[in-house]
Amino acid sequence: MTVKELDAYLQEQAEAFPGQCAYVIADSPDGPALHERLGDAPVPSASTIKTPILVTALEQVRRGQLSLTDWLEVPPEVILPDTRVFERDQRRYTVEELLYWMITVSDNTATNVLLDAVGMDEVTAYSASIGLRSTLCRRKMLDFEAAAAGRDNVTSAQDQRRLFWLLQTQRILTPDLCRTALDILCRQRSMDSLLRYVPDRVTLAHKTGGLDGVSHDSGLFLAPMGPLYVGVFTWEGPSLDGDPDQQQKKFIGRLGKAIFDTYKSL
Repeated sequence: MTVKELDAYLQEQAEAFPGQCAYVIADSPDGPALHERLGDAPVPSASTIKTPILVTALEQVRRGQLSLTDWLEVPPEVILPDTRVFERDQRRYTVEELLYWMITVSDNTATNVLLDAVGMDEVTAYSASIGLRSTLCRRKMLDFEAAAAGRDNVTSAQDQRRLFWLLQTQRILTPDLCRTALDILCRQRSMDSLLRYVPDRVTLAHKTGGLDGVSHDSGLFLAPMGPLYVGVFTWEGPSLDGDPDQQQKKFIGRLGKAIFDTYKSL
């Protein structure tokens, strides 16, 4: 379809979605997006908050407050039941390894250990310092009591656009640390949303997120076209977290396929 047809398709699909839907598609860090709906709306971030956590940790590496080779303790009492990583009899991991697991398999135990080292307030403050206007880190992973009390983590499609483009253009951190972040994000193992129906060989630096009624996928297509930021955020939707029907992921997949097919040929 043409770009104009894609714009109409995205709007129609979002309006028909049984919940809330925001999206931003952009080929630059600032200025008007190619396609946008509710781009500045604060949304429950789910695991997309892990990208700002990653970048904040790397900023502390840049400052010398942390090192990628620092060892962090992971005692048995902090290991969450949903982990797929901390099943071995190992109690120390490097910062770099924890960052890898936090992003690539979205491990919540790794995330919480990193938050203890980095600080939730520091994630919020650093996000604001680089121009993310809606991103707040206010609770650890799986702390549903905090979320129910109004201390949820939030972000927006436009904040995520800015963050990914700052990494791509190396306007934050250092060039080496930007490359480290994008390399980890490119090794994301969750491919069932934006890439769900894309058969092509693709390089996508991205992070997904999901909770009950929440499903997001946000990142930069780097190849075969790009760089092109695509972020689709859905909330107040019909899917429970872990729902085998995956209605919201399928919805994001349909949009992702249409976006990819349109822009790969331009």
